[in-house]
Amino acid sequence: MVTQQDIRAVASSVVSFHCSACGKCCNSPPQLTLAELFRHQDRFVGALGMRRMQPAGNAHAADAAALASRLGHALPGGDYLMLAVQGLDYPSLNRCPALGDDNGCTIHTSRPSTCALVPLDAWTPDALQSVLLEKRRAGHGYIGADCIAAGPREGYRELVRGGRVTDPAYADALNRRRGNEAQEKAVWGTQLFRWLLPELLAAPGGIAAVPTADTRTLSLVPALALLAGASPRSRERCLDFAEAQLTLIRHNLAGALARRQAADRPVTAELRAMEAALQRFAGHLRSAAAGASSDPQRAAQVEAYLAS
Repeated sequence: MVTQQDIRAVASSVVSFHCSACGKCCNSPPQLTLAELFRHQDRFVGALGMRRMQPAGNAHAADAAALASRLGHALPGGDYLMLAVQGLDYPSLNRCPALGDDNGCTIHTSRPSTCALVPLDAWTPDALQSVLLEKRRAGHGYIGADCIAAGPREGYRELVRGGRVTDPAYADALNRRRGNEAQEKAVWGTQLFRWLLPELLAAPGGIAAVPTADTRTLSLVPALALLAGASPRSRERCLDFAEAQLTLIRHNLAGALARRQAADRPVTAELRAMEAALQRFAGHLRSAAAGASSDPQRAAQVEAYLAS
């Protein structure tokens, strides 16, 4: 929870940043857009991630609510639901699947847009990025990295000054990521949310059971079904994607079996469930008749999105 004291503390502060490519922030698979996951279908196992977002109740509540409304889906009670594609891998590996042996990114030129804005956050209003960075600077995940500095520091770039992101490259990355998430909402997120909301409301605990700190993950099949139904071409692309994901899931399951780490068992169970769902989905796509698109505009939108 961001307090007024937090905001006052950074009202005129400078936060600087220097990436030393230590790999500490690349300790798990990233969030991606679905289009990015299609591009990296042989590297990242993708899941549908859900998180309940609560706009900050402070002087910047209106900014937070406007941003959440743009990127997320309004829930009863004033919260918002984040629907995002989350990369999924085993916690015992403690690294992003795209990280090389030298701790360098092996897909840097085509990395997901969320990676380009680290350590900023797309869902945090610009006026509160300083607060976020101060908390991350002292957080467990950044201990020893020394990449975030309070105030100016030689060799570091000024990232944020008070309520503004002052580095042009990071400001551009932040805007680009927000644009990508808004596109996700338009292409498949809003329709999927309409499907999911009755189930969320009826589940034990209702909306309150959706986590606010962590991300709940489930199969991507419902989102894939929305895209596959747009046109025969989209259907074929989704089938290719499903088959690639099945191959990768089976490879990862085999690796986990060889490692035999107790902490990996929940992810193994989740991957096996995702494997079964993808198998059913792929079987349906293979057997279903490929008819002409009933909505040429929707077909063009989805095909362009998948090719992006």
